[in-house]
Amino acid sequence: MKKKIFLAIAVVLLAAVSFGLYEYFRAPQTALEREVRITLDSQQLEMAVDMENLITGDVAQISGEIIAGESQSVELIGGVIITRSIKDQAHWPKVGSATFKAKFDGVEEDEFFGELLYRFSGGFLVKSLQSEYLNQPNSEE
Repeated sequence: MKKKIFLAIAVVLLAAVSFGLYEYFRAPQTALEREVRITLDSQQLEMAVDMENLITGDVAQISGEIIAGESQSVELIGGVIITRSIKDQAHWPKVGSATFKAKFDGVEEDEFFGELLYRFSGGFLVKSLQSEYLNQPNSEE
């Protein structure tokens, strides 16, 4: 009887350890694979965060006019900074309008300019539209 109880406990313990190791070492889902919690324009982001429709860790689909572009990130109107995923092979535009899917990392205050920045990481380009006004760097001018 003791042998059967010991064997049952050993099997349950082995199954728990196996499952734990699987969960620990599996690759996390990318923003592209996860479900979008909210779809919005970059200028509506402040209201969505204030109303707690978007919290840290959620995946969002954000559209907006690009005001600055670097090799691994873009900034949209409204203080939205999106860092690209290493798995995204698409060519990110430096001008025009675009739609991205990324994970929300939080809000921070820019110490130099005193404005709020909304940070997203693991971004994927969903679609890109060319601006009608290519001579203007953004639509604020």
